[in-house]
Amino acid sequence: MSGEIAKLLKEKDYFSAKDDLHRIKQVQEFLADRFVFENLDVLLKVEDSITPEFIEEKMLLKRRGGLCYELNALQHLLLKELGLDVHLVSATVATETGWATDRTHVMSLFRKEGKLYLIDSGFGSDLPLQPVELDGPPVTSPAGNFRLQTCETEKGSIVLQSETNSGWNTRYAFFPEKAEWDDLNRIKKEIHTSSKSSFNRELLIARLLPEATLSVNEERLQIKKIEGEGQRILFTTDQEMLKNIKRNFNESIYQAAVQYVQGKEKA
Repeated sequence: MSGEIAKLLKEKDYFSAKDDLHRIKQVQEFLADRFVFENLDVLLKVEDSITPEFIEEKMLLKRRGGLCYELNALQHLLLKELGLDVHLVSATVATETGWATDRTHVMSLFRKEGKLYLIDSGFGSDLPLQPVELDGPPVTSPAGNFRLQTCETEKGSIVLQSETNSGWNTRYAFFPEKAEWDDLNRIKKEIHTSSKSSFNRELLIARLLPEATLSVNEERLQIKKIEGEGQRILFTTDQEMLKNIKRNFNESIYQAAVQYVQGKEKA
C-alpha cells in the first residue's frame, strides 16, 4: 500500500473501524474526496493499458482522476490490499433513450455473511458512498438515495436505482459475474473509440462534495447543493473554463485541461 494512502486512511480512523462495511464506507469517502471523475485521458488519447502499475502512477503519483475503469480499479486494488474479498463486475448503463454501450461500466461486489453488496466509486458524482446491499434498505449520500434490487432485464439480473421525484430510476444493470483486468482495457477501448461513447466528445470533470455535486463541461460549471440554491456559470471562452477548473480542482487536473485546450487550438 502507498505510504500516503496508509497515512490518509489512518487519519480517517480507518484502522479502528469495527466492521468491514464501515471500513469500505471510509475507503469510498476517501476516494470521492481525493479522486475526481474526469475524461481528460480520453480526449488526450492516452492509450496505455489499464494495469495496477498504470493506476498507481496516474492516480497516486500524478494525483489525477479518471473514469470508472480507473477509479474503480484503484478502489479494487485498495480494498484487496486491505484484505477484503471483492471482485470486479461490468454493467450496462441506462440512459434516457435506452441502454448505453453494453458492459462499459465497471465496479466491485463484496460478499459477507451470505449478503451481496455493490461498491462503486466511479459513477460520476452519483455515488452512494457506502456499500449497497442487494435487496436491502436504501442508502443515502449527498448525491441522493440509492438501492440495489434483483430485477430481470436484458442487461442483467441486478439493477442499481436512484430515487427521483417520480420514483426509483434504474441507473445500470448487471449480472454478478466476475470481470477480469482485460475487461477494463476492453471498456477503455470502447470509451475511447466508439461513436456511441459520450466521453470522447467533450470534457467532463465531476466530483461529489459533502454538501453538493460539482461538474464542469465545455459549456458550464454547475453546482447542485443538497440544501439551498445551486449555481450555474456559463463559459464564453476556453480560458473561462480553465479558470474555473483551476479554482475547483487540483493542479494536475488543471494542467491536463490546459494540454487539452492547447491541442484543440492547434487542430
